[in-house]
Amino acid sequence: MALWVLLVWLVVGLITGFATRQIFKRKSGFGMVGDGILGAAGGVIGGYLVALTAIGSTLGALILTIASAIACAMLATWSTKFLTQP
Repeated sequence: MALWVLLVWLVVGLITGFATRQIFKRKSGFGMVGDGILGAAGGVIGGYLVALTAIGSTLGALILTIASAIACAMLATWSTKFLTQP
């Protein structure tokens, strides 16, 4: 796996982490930076899982990994709402 692919997943995850804060209209206990970190982690995990199953390194596979990174980053930041509530 190329280093630039990991950087794409991180950047996509960071952007998605910040965006989900606005989309879900909530303030988490982690703050804006925490949401960005959660998004980046979700982005890397989602991108890696799809990269394991994708065949070849075509543009379609890259688009699929980016879409998965976005979905997992949103899921990671959204799920903290349920984990942090008493």
